[in-house]
Amino acid sequence: MTSAVSAARAGMVHLDATRREQGLPALPFGVALHLGEILWGNIGAADRLDFTAIGPAVNLVSRLEGLCRPLDRSVLISGAVAAETRAPLIPLGLHALRGIASPCAVFTLASS
Repeated sequence: MTSAVSAARAGMVHLDATRREQGLPALPFGVALHLGEILWGNIGAADRLDFTAIGPAVNLVSRLEGLCRPLDRSVLISGAVAAETRAPLIPLGLHALRGIASPCAVFTLASS
């Protein structure tokens, strides 16, 4: 988990450096990690297919990612992921997420 996040951050640092050289602003970066069941595949009609993922886990991680800016963190982790990792995490408390019945325990990486 931490190596994937580190790789994403490194890619954003490189991209933002290139953008600065072009006189463009840095792009905001935020990622949320969650575990849960999803459905994925092509959805739609033959003339308009979209490859997508749907389900409660997708909704939760989307809402969790939306907390990155308000919490001023680039990486947020759900309690479900926290329970499965040995990476050092910092708890950020329980947060109500729109459309999610119960508040979600939110964590971040010790290095973020």
